[in-house]
Amino acid sequence: MIEWWQHIPENLNPIVFTVGFFSFYWYAFFYLLGWASAFFLAKLLVAKGVSSGISQEDVSDLFVWLLVVALLGGKIGYLFFYMLPFFPMEQSFFLPYDFASESWQGIAGMSYHGSLIAVAFALLLFYRAKKLDFWKGADMVALCAPLAIFFGRLGNFVNTELPGRITAAPWGMYFPEIFPQGVLRHPSSLYEAFFEGILLFLILLFFRKQFQFSGALATLYLMFYAVLRFIAEIFREPDVQVGYFFGGLTLGQVLSLGMFIVGLFLFLSRKSKKYGIL
Repeated sequence: MIEWWQHIPENLNPIVFTVGFFSFYWYAFFYLLGWASAFFLAKLLVAKGVSSGISQEDVSDLFVWLLVVALLGGKIGYLFFYMLPFFPMEQSFFLPYDFASESWQGIAGMSYHGSLIAVAFALLLFYRAKKLDFWKGADMVALCAPLAIFFGRLGNFVNTELPGRITAAPWGMYFPEIFPQGVLRHPSSLYEAFFEGILLFLILLFFRKQFQFSGALATLYLMFYAVLRFIAEIFREPDVQVGYFFGGLTLGQVLSLGMFIVGLFLFLSRKSKKYGIL
């Protein structure tokens, strides 16, 4: 029996509104909403003294930089991790406006891991310039990040991106313009919104009281995100141009394995303070 909600992706309009030649996409709306939610949580944490040493003004400056850096890092990361075989790319890949077709195409085509690397470097430079503890700042951003990810994945769903693998599950949905058409697929972007957004946020809240050393939340974030992303990728269709690695792993799972190893090493290092990293 076909349910109405199974056709939701087919009936979604990725554009919020169009004025003249400019179109505002739902993906951009959710991207900004995710940034805003993370920003206001960071302001609240600073107001409550959870992230000591940084002022409200510094939070505002930091998150303006993170908004831009996450976008640039995501685009460059997608190019490096997912589209390198197709380099050099057309200029339209890097711009929200396609001059060839004279139309707006939004900011789709981003890599989470690219954004993560860019944000980490930007955070390090910002805290070094302010002569503040980088790891305390990383803990604050780590606690806020799941909110941004949650809304970002909702944006992926509305944009009918990140389609899931074919399934016979009754909660599967029909996604348009994805071959083969007319088959049910896992709504994997909604799975990721739950795993990488809601569940990860609750996990970090739980461990916030368990480990008091600076860098604990940031390194736990790396490990738990990697685990949850690895699980979510089981239901996600791999990018056509990339395919599988090592007999069945997606690129997202490979990157998540590396992310987990780095997170575990940093967690143990910060806990023992043996290596004095950063």
